[in-house]
Amino acid sequence: MIHTFSVSNYHSIHEEVVLDLRIPGTAPDLPRFRRSEAKPDIRLPSVVVLIGPNGSGKTTLLRALLAAANLASSAPPFANNPIKTVLPFFSTKTREEPTRFCLEIEEDWPKQGETRQLFRYELVVGRNDFDFQGHSVHYEALSYFPKGRPRRLFERRGTQEPIYGSSEIGLKPKDERLKAVRSDTSVLGTLSLLNVPLARRIAGSMGTLFYWSSIEYPGKWPIPPEAAIHNFDNKPKLKAWFKDHIQSIDLGIQDVEIRGNFEGKEVFFNHHGLNVPVPLDFESSGTKRLFHLLPQLYVGLDCGTPIVLDEIDCDLHVDIAGEVLNWFRSPETNPHDAQLLVTSHNVGLLDDLEKEEVFITEKDGNGATRVHGAQDVRGLRRDARLYPKYRAGVLGGLPKIG
Repeated sequence: MIHTFSVSNYHSIHEEVVLDLRIPGTAPDLPRFRRSEAKPDIRLPSVVVLIGPNGSGKTTLLRALLAAANLASSAPPFANNPIKTVLPFFSTKTREEPTRFCLEIEEDWPKQGETRQLFRYELVVGRNDFDFQGHSVHYEALSYFPKGRPRRLFERRGTQEPIYGSSEIGLKPKDERLKAVRSDTSVLGTLSLLNVPLARRIAGSMGTLFYWSSIEYPGKWPIPPEAAIHNFDNKPKLKAWFKDHIQSIDLGIQDVEIRGNFEGKEVFFNHHGLNVPVPLDFESSGTKRLFHLLPQLYVGLDCGTPIVLDEIDCDLHVDIAGEVLNWFRSPETNPHDAQLLVTSHNVGLLDDLEKEEVFITEKDGNGATRVHGAQDVRGLRRDARLYPKYRAGVLGGLPKIG
């Protein structure tokens, strides 16, 4: 589960923006709040919703989180180096300054299946020339906190400095494999490519966080149908879960079929009252959205992986979007403590959210994104409905029209 994430000098984000998900001790002990395994005195929300006007930076903040995960998990050879997508806030002062990421997340990376540990991944990306093609990693470190004290797994302090790697990540003093790390790639990704076991687990986990998002893919429905069909073919439990849930949402659907051969496969839906199955392309926008969305949600609920989605309410009725959030809140449907981080424009969701689950984005007078939690709004009572408070401007983040 993610504890905190911070980023500065990234796209519309100028000064450091912090997404601190840790719930204050004064908040009630609700089932939707999960207690940290790594730090039992900390509770975390299983659902995080970013609300704010169009263009306020909701997607940018989640894209920054995914950019850090993608950079951590990537290594050469690659067609497009993800480091080149890390662009600064384009002001005279900041366009040549570095971009900084810091992610605190708890995982069972050292010993899978055992108690999760808290990890901190830090990454600083700089640009070496005016046309922004000379990207390089200026700083990168991974630490964890056994017994509350930080211990470094590795640290690099610049392109010319030797990289420190600990025996806990599987390296020897002055390990020759560290010389393979390029200035424009991550230590994690490179060590994963070189088959260092712990680095492979961590990079694989970061890669899963990136792959199963809906932000880094073009278009409204992110994962191509071919990829979704491949997942159905290789994960029978996923296919059964998908059928059960899409039938409960769309009562007209009787069954889902995958037809075709090695040259190509298609998805068809059998409906009550129809003699001919309906191909995916002829289904409603909502059904198409669910076809791509449900496998993403399944991965999180099945594996405990954080899932990052843009516009959770896109093409879905507000009650369906609310039901999806409830899957992650419930200990019965989310036994592995997966987190769901989403953006939404449907403020109708607010009345089913606790203030610790809501974060507001808006821009200041210079066009820079700012973020604050609803829990940070002074005087906001727990028994107050969040929807009317938002409409009244109490929470901030209202669009200004006209």
